[in-house]
This record gives sequence, structure tokens and C-alpha cells, in this order.
Amino acid sequence: MQKTEIRSIAEKLIPAYKSEDFEKILSQMTEDESPSVKLLVKMELNRVMGPCTKTVDLRGRVQGECREYLLDGLRHWLDDVAFNDYYKYIKKFGGYTEGVWEALYNTRNNFRVMKERNTDNQPAITDSDSPFEVETIQLGYDLKRRENRMRLASQVDITLPNGQQVAAVTLDFSPSGAKIKVPSAFDYKLGENIHLHFTELEQKHPHLEDLQSQVEYRILGIDESLENDAVKFLRLIKLSETQVLEQVIQEHLFNETQKARHDNQDKIARARTRAYEHTFLKHACQLPVFFQGNELKVVLLTESNHNIWQYWHDERNQQSLGNLFNPQRMSLLAKQGVSESSNTLYTFKHDYQEKCLFFSMMKSEATPELRKLFWHIGAKKESWRAFRISMFELSAQERESLVTESPELTKHLSSLTHCGILQEVSNPETAADYLLVDKPQMPSSELNVFRHPRKVNGYPISIFFDARSQRREPRYRLSSPVTIQTNQGELISGKTIDLSKRGVYITLEAPVVLKVGDLVNVDFIELKAYNKKLPLDQVPYQIARITPNGQRIQLSIQEDSHTIKIIRFFNRLIESNRDKLIENNEVRPSLDLLEQLHHILLDKIVCSPLFVERQGAYLKTSAIGIKSPLSSYQVLLAKLGHGEGYMSLDPIFKGHSNTLIAQPMKHVDGAKPHYFDIYFSVRKFGSRVQSIETRLLSDFNTTQERIAFIQDSLVMGDIYILRYCAIAVFHPIATLLRSDLDELSLISMHHAKSIEKSIASIVGYGEFFDITEEVLLRLEIN
Repeated sequence: MQKTEIRSIAEKLIPAYKSEDFEKILSQMTEDESPSVKLLVKMELNRVMGPCTKTVDLRGRVQGECREYLLDGLRHWLDDVAFNDYYKYIKKFGGYTEGVWEALYNTRNNFRVMKERNTDNQPAITDSDSPFEVETIQLGYDLKRRENRMRLASQVDITLPNGQQVAAVTLDFSPSGAKIKVPSAFDYKLGENIHLHFTELEQKHPHLEDLQSQVEYRILGIDESLENDAVKFLRLIKLSETQVLEQVIQEHLFNETQKARHDNQDKIARARTRAYEHTFLKHACQLPVFFQGNELKVVLLTESNHNIWQYWHDERNQQSLGNLFNPQRMSLLAKQGVSESSNTLYTFKHDYQEKCLFFSMMKSEATPELRKLFWHIGAKKESWRAFRISMFELSAQERESLVTESPELTKHLSSLTHCGILQEVSNPETAADYLLVDKPQMPSSELNVFRHPRKVNGYPISIFFDARSQRREPRYRLSSPVTIQTNQGELISGKTIDLSKRGVYITLEAPVVLKVGDLVNVDFIELKAYNKKLPLDQVPYQIARITPNGQRIQLSIQEDSHTIKIIRFFNRLIESNRDKLIENNEVRPSLDLLEQLHHILLDKIVCSPLFVERQGAYLKTSAIGIKSPLSSYQVLLAKLGHGEGYMSLDPIFKGHSNTLIAQPMKHVDGAKPHYFDIYFSVRKFGSRVQSIETRLLSDFNTTQERIAFIQDSLVMGDIYILRYCAIAVFHPIATLLRSDLDELSLISMHHAKSIEKSIASIVGYGEFFDITEEVLLRLEIN
């Protein structure tokens, strides 16, 4: 019998080695073999099960960084894979035996083993030199820090609740918390208490007697490793009253210079992360909304989400978003005590007698039959949309943080209870997907219960996530008599409320039936006396907004060669009367308020923001924002990356960079977000990724081809369907970032300039979020 066969039989007998029935089981396993086989198997078992005192040194032998561990009295040099395998084999062999020693020299990432298996010659799925290799930025990582952390790799011994002893390594720690690297061979649970013995620190600080005792911690978070699945990271909060770790930190930072250097390094790292956070929040394609109970109070606008906000405005330019979140829906979305929930909303608009009517349905508030009827009626319209709403309950601390000195904002922010993130997950291009289901035999009148009332529900204030003005030009209070003439020839008297070079806000004596885009002529009864050469009795304006009662209208002038002199007249009028006219100030958030909104929103991230830089003549994806725990597609992209803290976006952008990056991020006036659906198929053999195929929605010739692609992907592995938004970035430096850089420049001008240069080079912004579940639902794929 071959040696490999002897070892195979011995391997199967390891669990029974110390049992009373061992001889009987051994005889049964070798009954058809010669007597010598039984002897050889027994000898092999005795060898691998024999105690071992040899150390393991894998430096230069494995693909991974090694560090020194003291395990069961012996010092070993192990990488993460061998560190995890040590505990697996200790359990298997019943202690540190010759078999454990051999197994640690034959891990899957051992250079010799990889060469024998020829895995190192197989072509890699991704390229480490690819322009789509991106750095991962841990968004919100420093959000709730109240103290600096000491970055120090030091061995600790953990005692789990079941009494199991496990070795681990600290990544950083502070007087009140720690982050440690642990082998993934054990089961860790959120909220359970563990005890740490700082063995390495005890040796380095023998005079600190408290280090001889265990320190109790609670597990606050369990993070997967982006590098490999052999280790996990535990985020801990200290429960013991001991101050010994504070003493350790003070001794490591033994003088003021070292302490200042450590503090400054922490501030520099924090400032760089915040720089990307500011850029993300300023350009996010999603629409953050804030509620007081059932009432919508605040909408947060960014450079990229105006299209979602504008979608919810009718022909009068009055918002219907408040009616989308009616009390019945809010009772489902914002149940008291439920910290987080999400749902899908289907919507469309219907024009009836020159009025824009909104219809909306939440997935969970209708039967499947009624939902299919809604799909069939709505998906045939150009206005068809599907949205995902993610709702979060604000903590007491978050509510208190929204106190502002602005009286205009206080009434809207003083008693907020929930924050929602509205994301568009469908558009007219995919509307036909919703027509594939059978249309129920039900009258369309069944959908009337989902029609929004015409009465505007609530008047939410819109805040732009930046302190700079969003107005094209300043407006000045002015009360002056006017008469407007509609297209039907109707004359209505009124007076101005405020005036700018190109616009005017008017209150009328009687209501008018007009809609946004209609043209009117304005007769400035009083102002025309200042210049009789200009036709100030027939100034053409376009309706920009009209109040629900029809008595207040906001107008913008029709700019052409005939009205340019009128615009100049209004400009001279304003400039020559600046001492008399009072500017109608725009309600803008303070830096303190933006800072608090920054904190609140970073705790509620539901997408992956992508930052694109220009390097010479080329565009390069430079960084991607992540938040723990990672979603499944992020874990895959991280495992395809090369090096710690990197992801590979090769599978998404390779072959599609012109469509997904170059074209949508062109710097042209009036640039708007571009949306794409990306179908990301992963073929696997067991748990190993064999190949990845990416297609855009436009790559499929028919819907049936797309369905077959999804079904085939589910059979062979996984399918991820990502919604991708891309837009050019014109002003990457946010006001909050400027404030951060000014503060950092006092510590390190070099690092402040370096961060500013990195952010200023950002020319494009993208955003990923997973819509797989919604697509499978509408295509009825199980």
C-alpha cells in the first residue's frame, strides 16, 4: 500500500485514537489489508499524535506577514492563516503534536504548497496594477471617538464565556476600548463579555501589577478581514474599572513631544477620512429626509440629488413628498423602538385635467395581486419609478445635537425623531420588467386609494449640505404694484414681495389657475416710470413656482436679446438703492449644524461612494467608502483586491470605463447624474471564485436573455445587481472641509496641503448600492 493511503487511513482514525474502541475500529478499517498495513497505520498514528516541542517559523515560507506568538509555552512565527489553523489542529489532534507541527508547515498559502498545486501559475482574476484598484476609506470610523487610540500590536490571551483560552493580537487600544485580531476558528457573539490578559504588555511593564489581572470587555462589533477569512476583528469596550491601560499609554508616550506626535498622527488620519466624508455627503445621489413623528420636516439637498427632490413636485412646483409619507406608512416605517427598517415604494404620475396626480404604493401595504395591478398601470407611464426608503430612528443624543441658533431652522429641527434615506432603484428604462407578470382581473379604480391628495401635506424646508449660497443672485425685499397678464388675456393686480435681476416674487389679489412653465407678462406700474424707453409694461416671465392657493407666484425672466436691457435696468435699480433695499436672506445652515448632520448621516450609510481622480490625461478610481459590516458584494471586491485596505473594481469597470466613468463625468455645464444597472455574475467552484462576468443593462438584447443570465448565475454561483450613479464633480472642497484644513494646518501644513490636493483632484463621484432583491422580485426569479 502507498504511503499516501496509509496516511489517509490514519487521518480518518484520529478522532478515535484515544477511545476505548480504537483497536476494534482500526481492525475494521484494515480488515481487507495485510497485517503489515495495520501496523504501519498504527505507527503513523502514534507519530502524528505524539507530543511535540518544536517551534514553527514561517517567515519567508508563506504568502503573508508573520509575527511572533507565545502559544502553550512555545514561541512561534505565524501568519494569519497558520494562526487560525493552529487552533483548528489543536482541537483535531487534542494538543500540540507532531501532526499539528506538520500541518502548520503545509498551509494553503505556503509557497511550496502553492507551487505543487500550480495555483501560482493560474491567471489572477484581477490585476494589482489596474487603474481600478482602489483604497478603502472607513467612513464614520472616527465618528464616535472621544479619545485617541494607541496603535500597538501586542499579544493578549482571551478567555471566552465558555472558558476557552484563545491568543489574539491588539491592533489599537485606548483607556476605554480596544480593537483586536482573533482567529476565526471560534464563535464570537455581539454583546458577550470576554476577559483579556495583556501577556506581552505584562512582560514589558513588570512594575504595573494590575496587568497581571484580566480585564473585562464587551464585544461591540465583529468585522470580517478584507485580506483573508482566517481572522476576524473584534471592537471592544472596557467594563473593568482599572486605569492600567491609561498608565501603559502614558509610559509609551513618555514625553510631551512623543505625545504630541501621536495626537497629531491621529488628527491627520482623522482629517483625511473626514475629507472624503465631506465630499461624499456633498455629492450623494440619495435624498436624506428627516421627520418629526409622521410629518416630513427637512429635506437635505446635495449636488446630485435634485432630480429626486424635483420629481415630487407637481405642475404648481409644490412638493408631494409629504404625502408620500402619510401617517399609515410612517406607522410601518417608523415604529417606536425599531432602530432601522427599509421598504420599496412604487410611484407614478398621472395627468388629469391639466393637474399632476401622484400615485404611490409601498410593497408591504398591498396584496401581491394589487401590487401587480399597480405595476401594470404605472409602468406604462414615463413617470414610473421605484424607490427604496431606509428609515432610522434618531437617538436622544442625535436629537439634542440639532439645536441651532437660526430661528428659521429651529422650528424644523428642534424635535426630529427619524431620518430616512430615499434611493431610486428603477427608472423608465427598466419599466418593462414590471409588465412581465400577469395582469390581475381587477378594475383600475382599485388604485384610487394610493392617490395622493392635492392638498400639500407639510412644508418641509430644504437644506443644502454646504454653507455656500445656492441662489443664482441675491433677492431684495420690495413692495411695488404690478399687474400680470396670462395667456388667456386675464389681468390680475398684485404687488411684489421681492425682486432680483432675473426674477420676481408676487402676491396677487385673486387666485390664478397656472402651472409651472406657463408664460405671463408683468406690468410694473410704479417702476416703469423710472425708464419710459423700456417696455416695462410687458415684461415676459415664466412661472417657476405657484402656491397651492394660487395667490403667490415666483417668476423668472425670459432671457433673450429683447430682455437683456430690462435685466440691466433691474441691476442698476438694485445697485443704486442698496442702502434702502433689504436683502431677503437665504436660509443657510451653520457650520455647527452641518457638522451634526455629518455625524448623523455617516451612521446611516446605505451605499458605497466612489471617488475618481484625474491623473494626467486619464481618470483613475482612487478611493471607495465602506462601513462595517461590509455587504456581500463589498466582501467579494475586497477579497479580489491586492494588499490590505484595497478593493479591486476591475470586474465592474474593465471594458466599461468609457461608459461608466469617462462619459458621465465629463465637465460640461448642467451635468446631471447618470444611472446604470450593473449585472455582476460570480461563478464559483465550492467557495473559490473561478470567473466573473459583468454586463450592463444595455448589453442585453432582450429581457429573456437577461433573465437567463441571472438564472445561470444563481445556478453556478452568485449574482449581484448594482445600481450605479455617476456625476462630474465641479466643487470638491466643501465648506466643512475648508474648516478642517485650516485647523490641521496649525499642526502640519504639509499634510493639510496634501489632503487638499487629493480632494481637489477629484473630478468625478460615483455611488453603488445593491438592488438584487428588487430586480429578482419584479422578474419573478426565485
